[in-house]
Amino acid sequence: MNDSILIIGGGIAGINAALNAAKYGTKVYLVDDTASIGGMMARLDKTFPTNDCSICIEAPQMYEVDNHPNIETLTNTEIRKVKKIDGDFNVKLVQKARYIDPEKCTGCGACVEACPVSIPDEMDGKISGMRKLVYMPFPQAVPNVVVIDPDCRFGNMREQGACIGGCVVDCSQCRECPIALCVLACQKEGKDAVRLWQSNKNLKLEVKSIIVAAGIMDAKPPTGLHGYDVFDNVITYVQFERLMNAGGPTAGQIIRPSDKEHAHRIGWIQCAGRGLDHGVPYCSKVCCMVAAKQTIITKEHDASVDTTIYYNDLKAYGKGFWGFYQKAIENGVRYVRARPYDVVEDPGNKNLTIRYENLETGELVKEEVDLLVLSTGLVPSDRKNI
Repeated sequence: MNDSILIIGGGIAGINAALNAAKYGTKVYLVDDTASIGGMMARLDKTFPTNDCSICIEAPQMYEVDNHPNIETLTNTEIRKVKKIDGDFNVKLVQKARYIDPEKCTGCGACVEACPVSIPDEMDGKISGMRKLVYMPFPQAVPNVVVIDPDCRFGNMREQGACIGGCVVDCSQCRECPIALCVLACQKEGKDAVRLWQSNKNLKLEVKSIIVAAGIMDAKPPTGLHGYDVFDNVITYVQFERLMNAGGPTAGQIIRPSDKEHAHRIGWIQCAGRGLDHGVPYCSKVCCMVAAKQTIITKEHDASVDTTIYYNDLKAYGKGFWGFYQKAIENGVRYVRARPYDVVEDPGNKNLTIRYENLETGELVKEEVDLLVLSTGLVPSDRKNI
């Protein structure tokens, strides 16, 4: 009897589901539409309330998944069709081309260094994060194999200076390339792993069960919410998380997007957009502890930084969470029960003035910060897999 399981989503939830099922001898197909498993957790700095390194927790599990005999990992793969027949699920998938031979690529990075074009990273662009057109998703990626941006492969980045796409012969018809710098760099390393003629691969699976591990993402603030996408120094709490991360675009330096100077006064607005017609209508429960964690780590970076959290209600529902909140206060974090209603930028120094109603006193107050962080809540991933 076919008792295999398809798990859609290779984040921390999908990884743990795969390991649990595989330990019982079940064949598991772990599918993710990105170039590496790991999901959101792989991009975080630390986890509350212990402040342990996030990737230090997840990376061993990613390695175990990659080496487990009962788990087959299909990255860069999308679900196209699911049909139930006689109690089983027939699944059609497409594995998108990486334009790299995973058996030959060692992740040396020579092709990345040779690539002449850098573009804003999808997650870190707001805070100056950049990546090459040939890139590794993150240092601990599984599989540890680079991927070539399809826009580069199909000649859409020529105006930005890409070396691929200027040939009169299409890559799918050619097996040698004297033009592409990534090809030449890889060959110089003796690897010959770049495969510009690689195409998408159609796959079919028959499984007994399907687990949808949708994953999470932060709700993107609408343009103008507290100055987001209008003022340079208004960012989301996920973007701030990347600022704190030593493996992030700023190597852990908490700097302002506008001038790359260290921020000395930082404010967090909780429940940003909640209750509005374009905001998340529910409480995500974790945002309060995320803000507490970020303020504590900010203080560890520089104890002189002024940190203020503007909140409506406090959620400390889990084990150790109330103590974690108390730790933030002991570290000098200022909590203000407030309803922010306006944010104005000083065009000279790019500082931000927050106008809010103090919900304890009823007063209208103005305060200035160097950097403003919006906690907008969490929503299910919008990736194509789901």
